[in-house]
Amino acid sequence: MQKNNNRIISGQIIIKMKYNLLFFTLLWSFCGVNVHAQQDPDHAVQLSSELLQSQRRLIFTANNRDYCDYYVYITFINAQGFDEMGRGALVVVSPGQNQIISYRMQENASGYSYNYQYVMYRGNFNKKADVDYIYSLPTLKNQTVTANVRENQLGYQLEFQLPSDTVYATRSGVVCDDNLKDQTARGHRSFNGNHRMQQITVYHDDASFGEYIFEGRSLVRPGQVVKMGESIAVIQQEMNTNSLRFSVYFLDRNKVNSRETGNKHTHFRPFFQTSDAGKVRLEHGKTYISELNDEMLMQGMNSRQRRAFLQNRAEQ
Repeated sequence: MQKNNNRIISGQIIIKMKYNLLFFTLLWSFCGVNVHAQQDPDHAVQLSSELLQSQRRLIFTANNRDYCDYYVYITFINAQGFDEMGRGALVVVSPGQNQIISYRMQENASGYSYNYQYVMYRGNFNKKADVDYIYSLPTLKNQTVTANVRENQLGYQLEFQLPSDTVYATRSGVVCDDNLKDQTARGHRSFNGNHRMQQITVYHDDASFGEYIFEGRSLVRPGQVVKMGESIAVIQQEMNTNSLRFSVYFLDRNKVNSRETGNKHTHFRPFFQTSDAGKVRLEHGKTYISELNDEMLMQGMNSRQRRAFLQNRAEQ
C-alpha cells in the first residue's frame, strides 16, 4: 500500500495514506490559513475544506466525479475551536460538487485545529435494494440464453451464453465510471480491476448496481442513461462463445459498520422475466427464452409517468 508522508511545520498540512484511509492534519492560527490537500486523483470523491473568516465558518466540500452516490464517513480527531464538530460525520454524496457539512468557529477561541480522516464506499445504504424487481435477460425478446450460476469471493455471478454478440441492458440506470476507485475490496485499485476484460456498471434507482463483464467493446459511456432492453456492448467476434458475466449488488450497511471485511457490498440473485418459465431466479445450466413487456418497463414509475408511457405507446 502506498504511503505518503509529507511533513510541513506550522500552518500547513500533513498528508498520510495508511490502512486505506485518507488522513489529514490541519492547523490554523487565529487568523486562519487556507490549505489544499494532494489527494489520489483516481479516488471518486475528493474532499476539501475552507475557513471562511467573514462568516466564521469551516466548510467541507465533496467533489464526486462519478455518476452514482457514495457513502463518506469523516472522523475528527483532537478538534479545537469549532462548535458541534463532534467525533465524526456521515454523509451520502451525490454526483457533482456538494457542500456537505459546516461548522461555526467559536467566538473566543485562541486557535483552531483538527485532524480528520475519511473513507468512501460506492453506493447508498439509505435506500433499500428492491430484491423483487424483475430484470430482463441481456438479449432481445424471444431469444434463447443459457445461464450458469457462479460464486466468487465477492458474491454471486451469472454467466450467460448469448445467442448473438450484442449485450442488452437488463435494467434501466446510469452508467458509472469504473476507471475511478474507492476504499472497498471491489474498488480499491479501480472498479474495473480486470483490465483484460471490459466492464460496464449501471447504477439503478434503488441504489443497486448491475455489473456486466465481457470481452469486447462498450457502446455506452460513463454518465449515460440506459434503458432496459437497450444495446450497451458488443462481444468480440473472435470469441468462440458470446459469454457475459453479470451480477447485481448493493452497499450493505452491516458490512460498512464492520471492520472484519473490506468487501462492503452484498450480491443477490435477481428475478428475471422469461416467456417460458415466467418470473424466475435462474438455475444453473438451464436455458430460458427472453421476455420484455410494458409492465417490466414501467417498474418504478409513478402514476403520471405510467400514463405518459402508455400514451406514448398508443401513439406509436
